[in-house]
Amino acid sequence: MISELIAAVGRDVKLRAADEALIGAGFKERRFKRNAVLLQCGEVAHEAFFLLSGTLHQFYIDEAGRERTCNFCFEKEFITDLESFSQQTRSASSIKALTPVHCLSIRCTDLVALLQQSPAMAEFFRILVERVAQRSIRRTKSLLSFSAEQQLQELTDERPDIFQHVPQRYIAQYLGIAPESLSRIRKRLMQAAKS
Repeated sequence: MISELIAAVGRDVKLRAADEALIGAGFKERRFKRNAVLLQCGEVAHEAFFLLSGTLHQFYIDEAGRERTCNFCFEKEFITDLESFSQQTRSASSIKALTPVHCLSIRCTDLVALLQQSPAMAEFFRILVERVAQRSIRRTKSLLSFSAEQQLQELTDERPDIFQHVPQRYIAQYLGIAPESLSRIRKRLMQAAKS
């Protein structure tokens, strides 16, 4: 299982045998059942997760008490509440398994040690955080500039299989629309694709 993480890291940086050994020592294999909560809002995010299989849903509860989806995580992706994890403060979001999940996890203290001992891993995590920032900027731009239809098109272009992994209500939350609106928009997009 560590080999999948090493392969993912190796696509961005060159790893030595010593780096691979440090990765193997730092990351632990974990399994979670469907609906398991990996991080509860208000808790400190002590772990970051690398998904081997399954789907995770990251969300927060707004002032009106409504659940708001802010992120999904799929195979070969990392997830945590980055602010909570990096600063060891209370998390603003929760992370929940939408399916059974098989993953690797690393504790914050172990990651700090790994980054100090492995320049390659430090470079990889710099690249990873840069990608997270770029994705966040694209998401903000999409929310501010695009219609729900354009946002859905962008999401399905990026993740064509999202409807097979994520319940429609969470996709609707992510887009900030009602599930009924999502059904109508999705139907229009499918009809447009056929013509």
